[in-house]
Amino acid sequence: MIHRLRAAKIGMVLLLVLLSGAAGFQPAQASDEFDSLRIKWKNLLTGGNYPAGDPDIAAQVAVSAETAGGYWASLDKSAGRTFLWPDLADWGASKTMTASYNRLKWLAAAYSTPGSSLYGSAELGSDIVDGLDWMYSRIYNENKSQSDNWWDWQIGTPQALNDAAVLVYDLLGSVRLANYIAAVDKFVPDPTKRLNSTLTETGANRSDKAQVVTIRGILGKTGGKLAQGRDALSQIFLYVTDGDGFYRDGSFIQHTNIAYTASYGRVLLAGMSRLLYVLSGSSWQVTDANLGNVYNWVQDSFLPVIYKGAAMDMVRGRAISRQHQQDHEMGRDIVASVNRLSLSAPAAKQAELKSLVKAWVQQDTSFGSYYAGLPADDIIRLKSVLNDSAVSPAPAGQLTKIFSKMDRAVQRGPAFAFGISMSSSRIARYESGGTENLRGWHTGDGMTYLYNGDLTQFSNDYWPTVNPYRLPGTTVDSGALTDNQGNISTSAYNFVGGASSGNAAAVGMRFSGIGTDLTGRKSWFLLGDKVAALGTGISSASGRKIETIVENRKLDSGGTNGFTVNGGAKPGQTGWSESMAGVRWAHLAGSTVNSDIGYYFPQLPSIDGLRETRTGSWRNINKDGPTTPVTNSFLSLAFNHGINPSNASYAYVLLPGRTASQTLSYAENPDLVVLENSNDAQAVQDLSSHVIAANFWNNITKSVAVNGTDLLTSGKQASVVYTETSAEIEIAVADPTQTNTGSIPLQINRSASAVLAADAGVTVTQLSPVIKLNVNVNKANGATFKIRLQK
Repeated sequence: MIHRLRAAKIGMVLLLVLLSGAAGFQPAQASDEFDSLRIKWKNLLTGGNYPAGDPDIAAQVAVSAETAGGYWASLDKSAGRTFLWPDLADWGASKTMTASYNRLKWLAAAYSTPGSSLYGSAELGSDIVDGLDWMYSRIYNENKSQSDNWWDWQIGTPQALNDAAVLVYDLLGSVRLANYIAAVDKFVPDPTKRLNSTLTETGANRSDKAQVVTIRGILGKTGGKLAQGRDALSQIFLYVTDGDGFYRDGSFIQHTNIAYTASYGRVLLAGMSRLLYVLSGSSWQVTDANLGNVYNWVQDSFLPVIYKGAAMDMVRGRAISRQHQQDHEMGRDIVASVNRLSLSAPAAKQAELKSLVKAWVQQDTSFGSYYAGLPADDIIRLKSVLNDSAVSPAPAGQLTKIFSKMDRAVQRGPAFAFGISMSSSRIARYESGGTENLRGWHTGDGMTYLYNGDLTQFSNDYWPTVNPYRLPGTTVDSGALTDNQGNISTSAYNFVGGASSGNAAAVGMRFSGIGTDLTGRKSWFLLGDKVAALGTGISSASGRKIETIVENRKLDSGGTNGFTVNGGAKPGQTGWSESMAGVRWAHLAGSTVNSDIGYYFPQLPSIDGLRETRTGSWRNINKDGPTTPVTNSFLSLAFNHGINPSNASYAYVLLPGRTASQTLSYAENPDLVVLENSNDAQAVQDLSSHVIAANFWNNITKSVAVNGTDLLTSGKQASVVYTETSAEIEIAVADPTQTNTGSIPLQINRSASAVLAADAGVTVTQLSPVIKLNVNVNKANGATFKIRLQK
């Protein structure tokens, strides 16, 4: 082996001398279709022949070369080495293997990227090949047995090895390449199956393994393997009805019951966009009849959960605890993938995707430079869209969407977005994995996310500094929990979800807590420019204080954002706390333009306010995170339900974007009426939009009254949104429990003259003197049914 490596080094140096010239190292040209595909993949990794003089690309290439230089300097080259890097020496942990291959890939990228200070370095090339050979002979080969984490052996390591081999392909030779391929074939013989398991791969894992086999097919010039990788994608294109994958309502699930659109879904989209692009126009182009679903994912699954370039944390699972994967970085990764996906899309879809990309990039001002840290190829393609005058940015429209299969809801307006993260007997509260997201206990307990002009509200160390016991929107027991407690646990209740008319929604969640007997019912009524939140039935005998957290907002760097209650300014210094009686309205000044928030309390409750500075570290919530202390200031508002509450309740209205004077005006003339807040029903009336929204909690005949007269009556558990204008009545209905195998009978104390439109499953049995209808929700999976009637 030593003689062979020396010979390879000598041959490589001679080859580089022959290929070198005034312009430096020159890559090999394609001689067949496999070579063309390999070079196409390589260009994705390096940017290929990118435009000369682009400062953003030059900066990224320089940073990558500097990082690679550091890895190269610390690379152990000694004859008797037992590791490649001294900080990656624990071979009992499979992540050491993947990390070592990733560093070799990083070196290979610097070696192969034009303009890099290490481009074509004969010495670096030799060290990369030596490192790959060392890993093959000792760590990852066809004679090894899998240990520790399967993911490293079947996804992490082979992906990095494949990419490194593509990058230094011209230095490897047939024997060495065959060795590496044999190792990949050992651990990923079939991308649809989990090695040493009966599991069938799904979702992002299947996509990742399809990539492994596809690139292995390209490297080995094996058409059968390339086709095997391509064909493994077909199962992913299909919508699922349970388990992992994309659902028709836009939900994305991984790990059986975790909402993961912007984490595993992000990885799947990235891999899919690369493979579809590389294979497009080739003999292995994807022609599956269901391919169009991939382009629909962007509109249905990703668009609702990206706000001004940020990927909402409520669909990122345990990834929220990773310092290097905060919301805007991961949102930008999705934007780059959508842009890459457009390269293989039909013309109409291509225009649609580029329009979204342009809007997201223009809106996201959270970065010093949007392009810093992005691969050169993505910089090139994103700039192409930004500079294309034929591409118009997508408008910021209004959207109200309920993801019934993953217990999430989103309301979007031109200047804000609001997300609700729930859990049920179907969807877990949170996932930790034992090492990450150690304190995500309440992130699925009805946590609410308000996005506005403060683009970095949930970035800049939000998660290691926010109080995990006091997340906005949640009703919580103050009892201490241990790290990882309640991991992947589910609630005892199935009433979680709601109905949406498109412009308004009724969302409900019956909840129970981790390590407590706390239970209750929560509703959010999403009403265009405002959110009404009601709680009822809040009960516990734990002997501890129970709170509902209205707000826990990260403040500006000084922590001095102005806060006003009933017109009076409250102290701006950290440490202020006060139990404030008779609160009708409050206002929090934003940290940036368009980030003020108003609060209206229709029942003049007592509210506890607190301004605090909190310090933590990413290591506190992720065992692999840095221990460096980080600090943020917060202002929180809470209903204190006391110790051992019985049937406690609350009501408040969020008014995003309102100034203090606008909030005062609203409080003096509110357009929101609380119709009922009981264990049988929660309902509100929005006088401005003519909407009545209600959650009917029990399988009983229950009516909601307006001005003393019953208006809406349901005979089953249901969420209902009722809209009445001078000419029409529109009704939206859903079964949040997803357990009703029959129909929801509804009666509306109005008359109508005709049915204008009705979804399948809606049957009108009477139009006058009252409207009666039945909604067949059997196997509807929580979907909303709509009907329009002419008055």
